[in-house]
Amino acid sequence: MSSVINPLKGLFKTIFRRWEDSPDTQQTYVKILFAILSALFCGLQGTNYAGIRGLVFGLLVYSLTLFVIVYLLEIDPKDIGGRQKLITAGLPTYLLLWVLLWTLVYSFVLPGEILAIL
Repeated sequence: MSSVINPLKGLFKTIFRRWEDSPDTQQTYVKILFAILSALFCGLQGTNYAGIRGLVFGLLVYSLTLFVIVYLLEIDPKDIGGRQKLITAGLPTYLLLWVLLWTLVYSFVLPGEILAIL
């Protein structure tokens, strides 16, 4: 298991090294990155992820960000202000960015035949 975790830990620490001194900023950028990735995935899937499936996927990806922050970047939740602050601090940013990008990507991927029906 550690053979998979150690390279991921090194990758995330390299990507977010610039904000190492500020755990709050670091966790915000992690959530922004994952919001972009999940929105691209949901949008490119088209109608497969247009409803509840996309919403559940986005929320699962958000919970994955918490894992990345605590276990891969090794940020202690006390440094941010506790577990509640860890969960709620970047939630509005994540949700708004995710929904906005998901909508934009989905609108450009949606086939013209479906738009004609609507």
